[in-house]
Amino acid sequence: TIKIFAIPAVLGLNVFAKGALFLGSKTKLAPDVKKGLVEPYNSWKNRIATLKFVQDIPLTPNDQSYALVNHVEQNLKRLDQTSLLFLWGAKDFVFDLTFLNEFKSRFPRAVTHVFHDAGHYLFEDKPEESCQLIQAFLNK
Repeated sequence: TIKIFAIPAVLGLNVFAKGALFLGSKTKLAPDVKKGLVEPYNSWKNRIATLKFVQDIPLTPNDQSYALVNHVEQNLKRLDQTSLLFLWGAKDFVFDLTFLNEFKSRFPRAVTHVFHDAGHYLFEDKPEESCQLIQAFLNK
């Protein structure tokens, strides 16, 4: 059903990008930031990739990219000894804490920081804090 709705919603109304403006950040986005987030999707032609992304979300083994996602999942263990940092907006409307908890279960050694008052656009909500945590992680 989402795949059928995607054509008029994504191509015609640009719902994917415009909706994220309202749902993606817990702080008020400046007009120039909003413009920067939707400008790349200013025409039907420029929204084709977004449409294809939505249409390709693998929900069943019959979906085109299901095998690829399964392959990636089976190979995540290769990152076991890699230093990892997870910065997460707890109010992310797409990737909620369920996703983070799954990553944490797979990578218990990862450094994790949850911003309880941040959303999907984490770097808009918490730019300084995010940069400081990334810098500290890279300097270790």
